[in-house]
Amino acid sequence: MLNITKGYKSLFYRIPLLALLLSLCFPSMHLNAASWDSNKLKPDTRVSAGDTITCKGTDSITIAYYQSNGTTPIEEITDTGKISITEKPDTLNGGTYKKYTVTEVSFSQNNMRISLTGITAPDYILTNLMIKTPPAKTTYTEGESFNRSGMIVTACYSNNSWEDITDYTVKPSGALTPSDEYVTISYTDNSNKTVRTTQSITVNAKEPDTFYISAGAAAGGTISDAGGSGVKGGHNKTYTISPYNGYRINYVEVDGNNVGAVTSYTFHNVWENHSINAYFMTGSAAKKLTVVGSFANASGAGSYTPGTKVTVDAGFVPGFVFAGWTASDGIIYPMPQMSYTMPGYDVLLYANWIQSGLPNAFSQITTTNLKGTQLTSWADITNKLASFSASDLNQPGSPILKVTAGGSSCYVDAAAIAMLNTRQGIALDVSYGTDASFTFYSDMDNALFTGTDFTYTCSAETTLFFHEKKLIFTQPGAINTGICLNMTLPDAQIGQTAYVYIVDEKGTELMYLPTVVDAENKITIPLSAKVNLNIKY
Repeated sequence: MLNITKGYKSLFYRIPLLALLLSLCFPSMHLNAASWDSNKLKPDTRVSAGDTITCKGTDSITIAYYQSNGTTPIEEITDTGKISITEKPDTLNGGTYKKYTVTEVSFSQNNMRISLTGITAPDYILTNLMIKTPPAKTTYTEGESFNRSGMIVTACYSNNSWEDITDYTVKPSGALTPSDEYVTISYTDNSNKTVRTTQSITVNAKEPDTFYISAGAAAGGTISDAGGSGVKGGHNKTYTISPYNGYRINYVEVDGNNVGAVTSYTFHNVWENHSINAYFMTGSAAKKLTVVGSFANASGAGSYTPGTKVTVDAGFVPGFVFAGWTASDGIIYPMPQMSYTMPGYDVLLYANWIQSGLPNAFSQITTTNLKGTQLTSWADITNKLASFSASDLNQPGSPILKVTAGGSSCYVDAAAIAMLNTRQGIALDVSYGTDASFTFYSDMDNALFTGTDFTYTCSAETTLFFHEKKLIFTQPGAINTGICLNMTLPDAQIGQTAYVYIVDEKGTELMYLPTVVDAENKITIPLSAKVNLNIKY
């Protein structure tokens, strides 16, 4: 049966229900840094260093401290109004007394005398920690810190005593992340014993900030997405400016700054609000078309009003094959003679030429396998190359032998490429997986080729404004010959321009090569080394 003293009964009406239940289980309870009325202290009451006693009904209080044997005095202190209990030296066991038991309460001529007997450390051992009342806040947003408000933490001891504590630590103590499912609460007592418990929390990921771009166009033209557009933090946003017939772009103003008569403008990595406004003027000023590398009598160079159709001709050079036009605005055109629409800005067209007999990356003619079923082994490939006859070559352009490498890796053996060199005008297209293939040419100098591993990984990502495909070689390095990498872009449109970025070891995009998507939704990139690539389109 539990023995509940009068002193404890008087406290039951001033504590929460949970504390009441705990008090029934642990009758020797007390609170940290408690304030006591002198007339409420009774024998066997537990008090601690730091507690205060206020005079009630007497002029002064005398505190008499005794060693744990109850007979050896330590010190007596008398004060009026309020007196604090302090730590005293434990000469019997070493250390200091931090907790005491009230052993006597007496009165004499307006003075109250309270005898305190020190409690030695072995009398109470810290056993565990519990959360009596959970914190008011348990759901957080990423970046916030844990809030202790409302939380009551209780330390429990081996002698069935307990106390509410505030000098505990919480980890993590700083910014919370969505991976934090709980915080750890630790408490170390005067004997350096540490106990821990946890409090469950929920941390929601922080939504990226949204920023706004205001876009407007004056009379005479339009701007895409006119008005206000919300852009997630870190994303890009591109605007296109188009004049009406009879007008031309005067200038474009971005955040109050004149950026010239541009036809498009991209806000990169948006982390603040922006504005863009386009202004137009009547009349269409002539723009200059410069043609470099043409051998035609009339290349098409000159000054033209935007929108004019201009015939551009590369001509003919003995011993060379035309390999496409490269424009100063990054667009590639494959035909040597074409009808070119003059844009609203100056432009330069550069004609590319390669020696006859070398592979033309812009106009390869791809055929199916030359006779027979799909080849999958290098022995079959070598035999097929060795058995080619004149009739095998009676096809337009250079025939390309397509083969698929099996297994979990793609290793090209030098013997097959050496056999390839015995037949001029033949190409070997090796595919591995569904994303890329690698083309070797018999017309190239493959003498230094010693074999290489073409195993790669490929990933694709689609954002608001473009697609991106990343190709990473398992073993980057030299190939020791010239090849073409053929990449499949299933989301691209035929004739669309794709930009190929070379990526260094640190992941930095160093440069880009503009390419054009062919009728098979592929782009072709000349390579002399296995380098990691990012393709954006």
